[in-house]
Order: sequence, then structure tokens, then C-alpha cells
Amino acid sequence: IPNNILLINLIKIRWLAIFGQLSAILISYYYLEIIVPILSCFLIIIVSTFVNLFSFFRKRINNYLSDNEAFYFLLFDTLQLGILLYLTGGIYNPFSLLLIAPLIISASYLPIAYSIGLLFLSICSVIIISNFYLPINWNESFNVPKFFRYGLTLSLIISLIFISIYVYLFANSSRRISKALSQTRSTLANQKKISEIGSLSAAAVHELSTPLNTIFLILSDLREE
Repeated sequence: IPNNILLINLIKIRWLAIFGQLSAILISYYYLEIIVPILSCFLIIIVSTFVNLFSFFRKRINNYLSDNEAFYFLLFDTLQLGILLYLTGGIYNPFSLLLIAPLIISASYLPIAYSIGLLFLSICSVIIISNFYLPINWNESFNVPKFFRYGLTLSLIISLIFISIYVYLFANSSRRISKALSQTRSTLANQKKISEIGSLSAAAVHELSTPLNTIFLILSDLREE
């Protein structure tokens, strides 16, 4: 079954993500006075903006995405968010939970192989940003026990796996129902076409038989004469 993913919908979601990322960085840096590498963060957001603009012009050619195109789109979003999390505190950034968003879209519309690949990448991203990240510099002290970091990493990985399976199972059930309805519509349409062809054939035979009967009567009269 086609995934039916519209490129324009993914573009709108990415615009929301770009606006949210930009707002979070500006508020944290200027209002909350949390020191983050703001120029590097802006560079990552600008790259995402240019990719989204390119995708917008790509929409004019074809608004529907293939499975590969949709996977690469979600793959870029996962990598972009992972890099931003690396620059802004890693696993301790409360927005790390947003890594689930691309997985939900993938599990809802794409085949399971793509969802597994994206899930593996997301888990790798969580493990990386839990061990390697740029710490956030702020006025208050922030000391986190090692076991808490392990628990936070494990909980995020379990959440990624659980939500992916949960969404895929329900979406797969919906896809099966949609497939059954599509086959039923196709069968009914074929039967309707066959019925229409039968009606046209009967009408054609009737139209042909009328002049033939007339010709036979005339020939019979001529034979008698």
C-alpha cells in the first residue's frame, strides 16, 4: 500500500520544529542566561531551513514521497536534532524526548524495515549524546549522579522502542483494513463494469436484431413473389 505521505505535511512539521528550536535557543541564551554555542546552533538551524526551502520547491514536481524519500527526510530530522542536543547538554536537555517524533511518522506510514533502521539510529544518537556532549554553563549548580544518567538513557531508549512498536501495530491494523476496503472497492468496480458491458451487449444485440428481422421479412416476401 502506498505510504500516502504528503511532502507538504512534513515541510509544515519541520517549519514548526525550526521555529521551536530557534525560540528555545534564543530564550535560553538571552532570557535564562544559559550559555550555549549559539552560532553553531544557528548554523544547524539554517541548514535545516535551506533543506526545507529546497523541499518546498521539490513539492511542485511531486507532492507524494516514495518510501526512500520519506525515510531520508526523517533521517535528516533525526540527525539534525541529535546534533542540536549534542551542542545543548546532550541527554540532559529536556527536548531530547523529541527524538520520538520522526519514529512515530515512520512507524505510522513506512514499512517496518525503515522504522527499524530509524529506531537503530535514534538509539545510537541517545547513547552518543548521553556520553559525549557539550555541557551547559549556567549560574546554578547541576550535578547529576551517574546512575541517574544511566536510568535516563535507558528510559529514553525503552520509550523509543515501545512507542515505535505501539504505533506500528495500530498503524499496521489500519493499513490492513484500508487494504481490505481497497480490494472490496476494486471488486465492486469490476463487477459494475462487467454488468455495464453485459447491458451494452444486450442492447447491441437488440439493435442488430431489429433491422435483421426486417430484412428477413422483406426477403421472404420477395421469395414468395
